[in-house]
Amino acid sequence: MYCPSCGKPADASVKFCPSCGAQLSSRFAPGQGAGAAAGGAYAAPGAYPPRKLVRPHYPRMIAGVCSGFALQFGWDVTLVRVITAALGVLTSGAVGLAYLVAWVIIPEAPYALPAGAPGYPTATPPTPGEATAPPPPAGGTTV
Repeated sequence: MYCPSCGKPADASVKFCPSCGAQLSSRFAPGQGAGAAAGGAYAAPGAYPPRKLVRPHYPRMIAGVCSGFALQFGWDVTLVRVITAALGVLTSGAVGLAYLVAWVIIPEAPYALPAGAPGYPTATPPTPGEATAPPPPAGGTTV
């Protein structure tokens, strides 16, 4: 069983998540339901945190609508783009209009700075007046 709030595994016999303290559903506790007779274990509905449909910044070509749907449902991005283009031609532009509506309605994914990427500082810079080591001499080593 997984916690519906944090998504971490939890023992089916507990009523509260040991990680976040959220109340766990006892709807699919062991010994209940048709799957229990077959020896199967159930997870509560919504055990996995729902993903929000957003238009990602990468891999985006025009507005990220096709990329958003592909990432949301686990499809191939190229296949979604080809199907969208083909349906746009076959439906005389109705899919193009739906694409524009989705562009306006679907929110854009938030920006996230890459961790440890070059050009992004990983440590805080020293404050003014803080003692820092002087730079090494430019000509080489001195004795």
